[in-house]
Amino acid sequence: MKKTVMIRADASEIIGSGHIMRCLVLADELQNHGVEVIFICRTLQGDLSEYITKRGFRVLSISTQEHLSISNQDIEIDFIIDQIQNLHLDPSWLIVDHYEIDESWELALRKYVKRILVIDDLANRKHNADILMDQNLIENGEARYHNLVPSTCELYVGPQYLLLRSSFYKQRKVVKKRSGKVKEVLLFFGGSDPTNETQKIMDSIQNDIFSNLHFNLIIGNSYAYQTSIVQQCATLAHVQLYIQTENMAEIIATSDFCIGAGGSAMWERCFLGLPSAVTIVANNQYPSVSMAERLGIIWNLGNHEQINSSHYTDILLRAMSSPLDLINMSKHALEVLENETSSEQNIITSIILKKMDQI
Repeated sequence: MKKTVMIRADASEIIGSGHIMRCLVLADELQNHGVEVIFICRTLQGDLSEYITKRGFRVLSISTQEHLSISNQDIEIDFIIDQIQNLHLDPSWLIVDHYEIDESWELALRKYVKRILVIDDLANRKHNADILMDQNLIENGEARYHNLVPSTCELYVGPQYLLLRSSFYKQRKVVKKRSGKVKEVLLFFGGSDPTNETQKIMDSIQNDIFSNLHFNLIIGNSYAYQTSIVQQCATLAHVQLYIQTENMAEIIATSDFCIGAGGSAMWERCFLGLPSAVTIVANNQYPSVSMAERLGIIWNLGNHEQINSSHYTDILLRAMSSPLDLINMSKHALEVLENETSSEQNIITSIILKKMDQI
């Protein structure tokens, strides 16, 4: 009988796309090992259900409100149980990547699945999990979870557990030694960019002083202002727009500098040694961005509310005049994440598959 893994994650204009995108990394690798992967997602404005389906995975859609109230959780739990029973599923794993799900939700599903893996980085609620993974580098990372999970729960905390597509490992092996000169600039503030940093940076790069630079601007399908940005990019010869790109690793590898948001994408850039300036666009990004700043692997621009287009202009000018800083930033980033290069498969995938064989 084909083994099954269910993934509970959401995307929307408010939530962003990061939870879905990193879960798709796991889904791709599990599918390559003959595992059936089924996503469970709410129907929200800017969700990625159609994209997930195009990637080759079944999506079970739940129609509830944006935020998971207690009543919505009960509806959702009943829906998932019905799907498991009606489809005659026997999930080997339930993977949960959601900031509004905690141990009460997980306990309700516990007897219907063999094991539960939680992906988190908030450390602000209890979980009933067999494995908890947090891919951020944060001071006292594991200790934050010791009173939030059962004593039997295995903790995997740190960027060595990054969920990376195979293209990142390939690019890491041939990553170029950066010269500090800025010609190619990557701009990416997450798939949905709810604070619309993209528009701020667009207002900045239209300045003639940047006409000799080439900008690779990336947005996602869930970005609410896509029509306006597409129209603006069409008038700028030095800007290449990518929408929901599949070539993130290649673009990072060929860039000289990046301005972007914190979160998983920040660690992806560090993994390939790309010097970057980081805008904090969500409260949960503060600890990891602050740690990355202390390690000298990024420039921390601070909170998005204090940033406007002139700040982005200033940071680009600083990058263009600071080649030694960019070289050191790249070197330190590669050193901090060097332990993640020993395999071409994510460690978490290997653990999931190994424990699946033990069932």
